[in-house]
Amino acid sequence: MKRHIWSVFSFFIILVLAGCGTNNSDSNTGSESQQQEDESITTKLEVKEDGNGTFTIKNETAEETTLTYPSGQEIEYQLLDKEGDTVFTYSADKVFILMISEKVLQPNEEIVISLDLKTEFAEVPAGSYTLVAWSTAETLSDQKQEVAYEWSGSESTEESKGTITVYRGDANAEYVEPYEVTIDPTGDLVRQIFEEIMVLDVGLIDYRLENNNMKLILNMDNGLVNVQGSAGENIFIGTIVQSYFENFPKLEEIYFEKEGKAPVELAHIVVTEPFTRDKLYTRPN
Repeated sequence: MKRHIWSVFSFFIILVLAGCGTNNSDSNTGSESQQQEDESITTKLEVKEDGNGTFTIKNETAEETTLTYPSGQEIEYQLLDKEGDTVFTYSADKVFILMISEKVLQPNEEIVISLDLKTEFAEVPAGSYTLVAWSTAETLSDQKQEVAYEWSGSESTEESKGTITVYRGDANAEYVEPYEVTIDPTGDLVRQIFEEIMVLDVGLIDYRLENNNMKLILNMDNGLVNVQGSAGENIFIGTIVQSYFENFPKLEEIYFEKEGKAPVELAHIVVTEPFTRDKLYTRPN
């Protein structure tokens, strides 16, 4: 009888120990899954030899994922001094459209964002800094990357810079008005102008100058869907047309394309005809 009771008691202890072992196994599996999920979208910050940089977002999973942005701003970065104080913030002097947007990343697909650091840091004194950058996507905003950054200052390149006039919308979003920006005359003027005037999340894929530089075709990406409202469309067109006519004296016609195709359909108008110099978007005198 005692031998039988001891056998039952031993069997019960074995069951309890087996149950504890199973719980530990489940717990480890959960931790590994959470770690894999956290590392599914990776980010990387790199500084190139010319002093500019890139920020890369990559989908490391086998499934597509969607990045959600609370505004037209996709990237943020700062420059910190040796004491950890912020001496530069990318978004401090910029305006972004307040509209939620999404980007879908396929498996192993990556987004590479160029950082024009030498232009942005033009007013920053030379020195040793830490560059910190992150995506503004909701799930990645805490995933900050940092690298050491040696900035030689802009004094040595000051002579190579120039000033041009471009246009932006006025306070009432009725007309466009001129303002001056600093550019690199040795660089791509068409792209520099586009980057200076574009406050919406619209990218310039490529462009063509034809007919002895009298015809400009701007091929823009799907960000054109962010151009909303009749007033917004008028300002969008006006900033582009006035800025390029201002800086290309021989230019007579400007055409729009969307991902290599025309006509371009905005929310309220279909752009079929070229823009010419006789159409003004500035306030009448």
